[in-house]
Amino acid sequence: MFNIFSYMFLGNELWRYGVFFLIIFSSYFISWVLKYIINNFLLSWAKKTSFELDDCLIKSLNPSVSMFVLAMCFYVGGLFLNQELYGVIFEKILNFLIIIPVVYFMIKFSTEVLAHYMKKGKIGVKNEAAVDLLVSIVRISLFLVGILLILSNFGYDVSALLAGLGVGGLAFALAAQDILKNFFSGIALIFDKTFKKGEKVVFEGNSGTIEELKLRSTKIRTYDGTLLTIPNSMLADNIVENVTSVPVVKVKMTLGLVYGTSSAKIKEAKQIILDVLTNQPDVDEPRTTVYFDHFGAYSLDLKVYYYAHKLTMDDWTERTQMKEDINLGILEGFEKAGIEMAFPTQTIELKK
Repeated sequence: MFNIFSYMFLGNELWRYGVFFLIIFSSYFISWVLKYIINNFLLSWAKKTSFELDDCLIKSLNPSVSMFVLAMCFYVGGLFLNQELYGVIFEKILNFLIIIPVVYFMIKFSTEVLAHYMKKGKIGVKNEAAVDLLVSIVRISLFLVGILLILSNFGYDVSALLAGLGVGGLAFALAAQDILKNFFSGIALIFDKTFKKGEKVVFEGNSGTIEELKLRSTKIRTYDGTLLTIPNSMLADNIVENVTSVPVVKVKMTLGLVYGTSSAKIKEAKQIILDVLTNQPDVDEPRTTVYFDHFGAYSLDLKVYYYAHKLTMDDWTERTQMKEDINLGILEGFEKAGIEMAFPTQTIELKK
């Protein structure tokens, strides 16, 4: 029976293949042990230190440690094999197994560091969308470097490939004009700081909150819950009202009084409106204006302008409650004073 293990196959005894695959399979157990140490000991230790870079380093090690162990076991197992017949293939596979975890670790570590430090504003950058853009660029760049390293490892002429990409890139640019337009519009929106994630905007009659700002499109969650996905080129070419950046919002109303209302009652109506607005804490009192505007077709029109803070808040209930309180206050004041508001009427005179 033991003679079977001495049987030669592709320049190696069978027992050597057995040892090789046994070492490969042991990588699963070794990876599990290392992940357990990382998650239960190293990560806990890193969180206790004041130096935050070690948190990013250990978090980045966790996903790629299995691939590192597999590459190591592949190399150790290969020491038991006679690689005279397929040494070149073995070397290329080993390089591939090393390139993948190294590139993956670099992507994970660099994006972890950028996201951790820049999103907290620790290095002067507080624009979350700009951070996301930079993270995406770094991730894509490192991914392309990994692809080039893999191709080079398998014998492709990378310099010739890059030269070919120059011609292919021109053809791609012509074929993907809309994609590139949205891409560069996204960059312009991010660095112009037109709006940020979480801010409230109005675009072509649609009001909502910016939920995602990506390179190709922007997602707006409207107040009724609908999610709008808008190409960035449309946002860049049209007017977008950023409601969040406005400290107060102007509200205007027209209140019509019936013909026959005396001038004294008109003055009283103005004072009632001013009193209601003055007693409302969310109204900017110095900028409040109430005046007798003109003689309408069927009413004596009062114009009311006031600036409200609550209209810029996220809570829809609070905003509507403020407007309701003002409207009810004016209505109750008019009812007590016997001031009648007008509605569309016509007087028809019949002559015999």
